Amino acid sequence: MKIKESCICLTLTTLYAANPVHAADDRIHINGFGSIVAATTFDDEKPYFLYDDDLNFKNESLLGLQVRGDMGDNLSATAQIIARGSEDHNAEFEWAYVTYAIDNTWTAKVGRFRTPFFEYSDTIDVGYAYHWVRPPQSVYVPLFNNLDGLNVTYASQIREFDSTLNFFYGSVREDIPIGQVDLKFVYGGSWRIGIDWISMRFSYFRSKLSIPAIVPGLDTILPPDGPGAPPPGPTVSEEAADAIRANDDRGTFGSVSLKVEYDNFFAVAEVTKSEIEDSIFPDPLGYYLSVGYTIDKFTPHITYEVFDTSPKREILDEVPESDPVYTTLEGMIESTHQDNKVITVGVRYDFHHSASLKFDFSKLNYDEDGPNRINTKIFSTAISFVF
Repeated sequence: MKIKESCICLTLTTLYAANPVHAADDRIHINGFGSIVAATTFDDEKPYFLYDDDLNFKNESLLGLQVRGDMGDNLSATAQIIARGSEDHNAEFEWAYVTYAIDNTWTAKVGRFRTPFFEYSDTIDVGYAYHWVRPPQSVYVPLFNNLDGLNVTYASQIREFDSTLNFFYGSVREDIPIGQVDLKFVYGGSWRIGIDWISMRFSYFRSKLSIPAIVPGLDTILPPDGPGAPPPGPTVSEEAADAIRANDDRGTFGSVSLKVEYDNFFAVAEVTKSEIEDSIFPDPLGYYLSVGYTIDKFTPHITYEVFDTSPKREILDEVPESDPVYTTLEGMIESTHQDNKVITVGVRYDFHHSASLKFDFSKLNYDEDGPNRINTKIFSTAISFVF
């Protein structure tokens, strides 16, 4: 559902006229957040994701509003609306779910909610919640962000340890720039356990999914998948196409994270692995380590991240070398080899009790030269706030 930005502004004005924190009825709780992000590579020939030598304020800027209504008897409803600069500031309902607190340990929610895959899944859009301008892209590059389904949480203590188990089941149908992601089902869970200043988190899910071609031009060498005009040139066989397409194939995802917060020192590390069977998807492994230290209102930090891929060169066994598309397919498979490393140094300045100013400088280096593998640098800054 799309809502024009002017409607959001009118809604915010009305809500704040009633009460800057809560609406007239204390059962309605309203929270807001946002980030104004600007970034540039200073080099038009060395782009980084959506950035080039122009200083861009639009791509990652956003404004969000979360509304929670307490209906009594342990039942509540939550909705979250976000207007993103990358979507021309049109606003969209991203979350909408009902929560029921069964008792002091069990909680269930049903509707559309954030996929609980990562350490910062629930707060990924709330830039004020973390020290970077953006979380490490080697890990935080999911094909989808939300799912429709059921989530059950069990919070308890195991001796001196705090434990939270999270189970979920649902489906996903989400449009992304390269097409539509369709998960007929997805199920899994996560477990967070911690004590005092250290915690660990584990997550895992499985699904049956279909995703669009991740390699530009790949559709031009695949036979039609259903009604439609065939590609203008030669194509691979149906057997090879089945080994390339991610169409009703099994997907898995796993992650492990470690978080340390001791006095003014903190460290966070996260490892993720994604796999899609019988497809050209290169099954990436991503991980990072970030450390920092808070000095009064300033938090300097440094992050090292790695992104490793496994190109599915075995697909070429399905295509004879004499086939006219062999060389083209070989080049496309090779283009999925995107192994790289990124080092980011930055500082966060908490100039206000509800806002922070951040500066990050990142250097990206690929392990090998090749198409779409350009070593580059990016400077990013952001003002992140909550209200």
